[in-house]
Amino acid sequence: MKNPFDKFYHVANSKELLDIAFKKSMKSSAQVSKNAPILIKAKKKESKRIKVAVDILLDRIFKIIKMVPIIDDLPDFYKELASLLVDVDDLKLKLGRLNGIMPVLRTIKREHLSKLRKIEAPKEGDRLRRSAFGRISSVINKQNANLEHLNKIRGRLREIPSIDYTMPCIVVAGYPNVGKSSIVINISTNKKIEVQEYPFTTKKIMIGHLDIERKFDTIKIQCIDTPGILDRPMSKRNNIEKQSILALRLISDLILFVFDPTPASGYSIESQIELFKEIKLNFSKEGQIEFIVVFNKMDLAKDSEINYLKEKLKLTDNDFYLTNAITGQNLDKLIESIKNRYIDRD
Repeated sequence: MKNPFDKFYHVANSKELLDIAFKKSMKSSAQVSKNAPILIKAKKKESKRIKVAVDILLDRIFKIIKMVPIIDDLPDFYKELASLLVDVDDLKLKLGRLNGIMPVLRTIKREHLSKLRKIEAPKEGDRLRRSAFGRISSVINKQNANLEHLNKIRGRLREIPSIDYTMPCIVVAGYPNVGKSSIVINISTNKKIEVQEYPFTTKKIMIGHLDIERKFDTIKIQCIDTPGILDRPMSKRNNIEKQSILALRLISDLILFVFDPTPASGYSIESQIELFKEIKLNFSKEGQIEFIVVFNKMDLAKDSEINYLKEKLKLTDNDFYLTNAITGQNLDKLIESIKNRYIDRD
């Protein structure tokens, strides 16, 4: 499914909206006979200007509201991810306030058009149009904070990755700074993921793809790079960590858990093991979700560190992959293992 917020484009502020509406309205011209009395011309001209200004604003506001999907109707992954990125209740409130000014604008238009029909001098038409524009400006300006907030948050929502629910999904998980992003870069099509030597570089879910050629077709696998998770109670986890938990809970059908057996990540082996146990307990779906275990940073790891982690996890040499995600060492074996898991699937 394509990101449902993909069409959440730039939201104009109140000044931009009013400038567009008033400039276009002042350039508009009413169809009236050249021989018509000046009073009739004034009525037609100012009526047209008010209609154009209000109609433009109604159209723009309606489009802003429609750019945002009905969040409660979205699939769980998008609905919950949106709630982690922005205050969804506040978003609904601001959209509701925008929707609430639409009948107010229609009332302003209706009242002033009615008054224009009764004017007795051309100058009264100009005065009434100015009065209408003043009331319109007041209504729109009161929405400026809402408009600016919508424009501020739209970038976060537009960055949500597009997840294909018909396509298998590998979620790469682990502590911060263990090499998850480097692994995703090397095994998938996404080469633009930022990699740094400090933790929590990855602050959002990123997606790449891996093509697997089978006998009669080629299937595409989604590879999800997730922000690092710390071993702590869910109530203590921040919204960046919760994005990873969300991916593990809702879209994974294979979990690739990455360990750093060295002190390089800045996190203890014991903490990493506890996180692994938690994820395996809560997200394996009673064994339906397979796990691939990776010991990364083999160039830095001592034999004693690798053996210690292996013993703690009660693994044999065939139960994990020892890799160097920076150089790509042994990632071919990891890719082959992933492919073998999907090669015979329907």
